[in-house]
Amino acid sequence: MPTLHPGLHYVPPRPGWVMRPAQGGRVRGFAASENEAMRAMQRETIQNFDRRLMDEVMEINSTPVVMEQAEFCKDGVLIDKRALLNGASGDRLRRKYDLQNSDKARQDRLADAFARARRRGTSNLPVWKDPVDSLDIAIEVKNGFNYYHFTQESLGALAHFSGDDSGRPINLHLPPGDVRGFIMGFIGAIFPQLADRIRIQHKPTRYKKVRSVYSHRHYLYQVADERIGQTATNITEGRWGRPRHDITHRRIVGMSSFDSCLRLLRDHALRRVPQSMVAGMPKLVWMGRDESGDARARGIGGHEALLEELTARGFETVIFEHLAPLEQIAAMQAADIVIAPHGAGLVNMAYARPETLVIEIGSRQTQLHRWGVFHSAAHVAGCRYDAVFADIMGATNPEGVPPISKGLLGVTLDKRATDRILRIVAEATGDKSSEPLCSAG
Repeated sequence: MPTLHPGLHYVPPRPGWVMRPAQGGRVRGFAASENEAMRAMQRETIQNFDRRLMDEVMEINSTPVVMEQAEFCKDGVLIDKRALLNGASGDRLRRKYDLQNSDKARQDRLADAFARARRRGTSNLPVWKDPVDSLDIAIEVKNGFNYYHFTQESLGALAHFSGDDSGRPINLHLPPGDVRGFIMGFIGAIFPQLADRIRIQHKPTRYKKVRSVYSHRHYLYQVADERIGQTATNITEGRWGRPRHDITHRRIVGMSSFDSCLRLLRDHALRRVPQSMVAGMPKLVWMGRDESGDARARGIGGHEALLEELTARGFETVIFEHLAPLEQIAAMQAADIVIAPHGAGLVNMAYARPETLVIEIGSRQTQLHRWGVFHSAAHVAGCRYDAVFADIMGATNPEGVPPISKGLLGVTLDKRATDRILRIVAEATGDKSSEPLCSAG
């Protein structure tokens, strides 16, 4: 528990804020299954989310810290053998803990521990007193192959050290396995001054002292910090002043906020992209997929009619995996409308303009298990983000939803979903013949 247990220190100066209001994106969902019962379930979920989300979008501060007696291992970060709840990594630790300790007594014990921490930990993190230039830098990476997790969770952490000239190694800690080229590609493109200091670390590593980055997302319900209360009293949405540790509230916070690491990543990335590159990119984009590897197992079907209509309206197919890192950023910055099946590439929404409209094509499976993962990217860009929920590819029961443990399946696009997407496009482009759209679809 920060401030209750030792080992976590702010790198000076102490940040003046923990969270602050942000403009945020404009998010809508649309039920578009061909099956009436499934469509009703999709609509109910959309309405429930609309009711539960916070009224205000928050930027949650992430800041450089010094960790003492820290171990970077496959499950996250331990400080003096205690698990550190830090951003998305902390969410994964909580899920793992909850699965293994689901009985009421253990859950009550955990809730009591958080409540005691808030009562007793009334001060905020101490500030490190000594020079930090002699300390290595360590950053968690979920794995070496998922573009979404790397972009959303890890790449922006480097922004905190973009001006660091200590020369100390920057260790990326990730599990053993394949490390895709996009990791060093994006680091070299956005943070070229740091690229030669990057070290990939697969083995658990203990540090007596190390620099890293700490997100205050879990801190919100662990510490009674006056900065949290001061922010909450200045907004109308009272729930931000009463953060809870349970999974439902944590998910709502995640969908209603973004970490400042992501904002810093966007700022650094856009400064690296020449305007001439942006000017050469298409305005209307269908985000295609490389049909080799994973994309083949989780694609889209029945989309030929939609593609034909979009092509007639001037849309161009862009396969982002085939673009260089700065070209991917430029393509998203240039686009007025981007349409894409659910996939990791949608995290590029973080580089969009506020005027950009991004349309995600998903299913009941993505609605239940993945809707929300791109909200932070939409919020940091301040763009428009619509999710259209069609049907599940290969589902034998039109009203059933295969469990996520069986894998995330592709999307089948039928007439209703196709018409809905075309109506959204017509609305965005000013076609007055499009009938009014409602949030629940």
